[in-house]
Amino acid sequence: MLHQEEDSSIDYGVPMFRGKPATVPIKQFYGFFDDTLQTFDTTVVTAIVNHRFNSEFSVRNTSRYGDYNRQYRQTLFSKVTDTGVTSTVDRSQGLRESPQHNYYNQTDFTFKKPLLGFNNTLLFGAEIGWEDYAFRNKSSTGVTPISIFNPVSASTVGVGRANDFSGKLDTDRYTSTQTIAGYVLDQFEITPEWKLLASTRYDVFEAKQDDKLNNANDHENTVQQFSPRVGLTWQPTDWQAHYFSWGTSFNPSAESFNLSTATTNLDPEQNQNLEIGTKLDFFDGRLTATGALFRLEKTNARTSDPIDPTRNILAGEQRTDGLELGLAGELLPDWKVSATYTLLDAEVVKSNTKQTGTVSGLSKSLEGMTAVNVPTHSGVVWTSYNITPEWEIGGGVFLASSRYADSVNEVTLPGYARVDATVAYHHKYFDIQANVFNLLDKEYFESGQSRSALPGMPLSGQLTFRVKY
Repeated sequence: MLHQEEDSSIDYGVPMFRGKPATVPIKQFYGFFDDTLQTFDTTVVTAIVNHRFNSEFSVRNTSRYGDYNRQYRQTLFSKVTDTGVTSTVDRSQGLRESPQHNYYNQTDFTFKKPLLGFNNTLLFGAEIGWEDYAFRNKSSTGVTPISIFNPVSASTVGVGRANDFSGKLDTDRYTSTQTIAGYVLDQFEITPEWKLLASTRYDVFEAKQDDKLNNANDHENTVQQFSPRVGLTWQPTDWQAHYFSWGTSFNPSAESFNLSTATTNLDPEQNQNLEIGTKLDFFDGRLTATGALFRLEKTNARTSDPIDPTRNILAGEQRTDGLELGLAGELLPDWKVSATYTLLDAEVVKSNTKQTGTVSGLSKSLEGMTAVNVPTHSGVVWTSYNITPEWEIGGGVFLASSRYADSVNEVTLPGYARVDATVAYHHKYFDIQANVFNLLDKEYFESGQSRSALPGMPLSGQLTFRVKY
């Protein structure tokens, strides 16, 4: 069981100015100092039962219930009035509440028995689940613009602040979803060097939305679909393995608990993933190199209907091509090193949708644009050393190149490199570990939106104590 309560501040970072994060300290707060409402109350309970009937046949059942409650009053940025050093940004504020309840149960059967004289593993099972999600929003009034470079905010938003959900609401919506699925997976050993993996899953996904403010926004959506997958592995020697995989998935219209007239009658978006990769072991397994090339395609992405822009059609296309490289192992006794590098080319290949750029003010098509918050280059280099059998120290660098924060590629987040470190004491019955994040206290931006840049973690620490029994 996990139970977590949090009483914290909500902060949407710093405003975007002329296509980049405003040159202000990342700790600059543009909200109201006595109005930082954000509370979480989360409880998740999981029960797992395993039973082995014999050496060939076993079953595993997992049940999970989650109860999530979040209430917050957010301050968002909108239009910027660019007058140089006296520039201001408009703000909006709303009180929001989003309780959610989930229940999922999954049962897996595993049967290991040779087939036609070849090793074979069969896995089959079923999953059922329910999710109930509610969302309420009430906007404050009288929220004034604020200076970007010399922000001075009143101590409160005043009499127009939304303090409760009485009176007129902007949103009051309840969405329930239900999933029933069955699946089968088989791994067949053609020879000791060649293994074939094939599977499919059949989903029945139902969603129902009840809009308490407008019955015209009450919608239902049902999806029934197979999702096949195929993989092939070749291991010619004990120090190398190579693989190929192909798989599909789908995105129903109600994936984010929101249906509209534009999406309710649409079929799901279809995705397919192609990947080839290799794994090589060197120096008797002390050093391992991995590499993979992949393509992820969405072949019928939602896009605006050119005849009726208020509706969506499935005529878009999105594609991500990628390369992943990794190296991990023990260079010397007690000295471990790992490094990963990822190259991503994420593009909207085809789209009818247009959006207005926040910098140019022009309406632009999303076609040909790069996906939001996807760095072309990213990676991690990490090393650790055991000074003694009990004491371990380590450190590394996390890197990401620049990326776009808006759909029409007018707003950019700069690249960054962040240094972390750790020291740990390992005992037979317990571990104590201290982590320091952003050791050099570098100011950087981890993600963003068209109007705001969200800073990464400043210099901070975490102490963890684990008991083993």
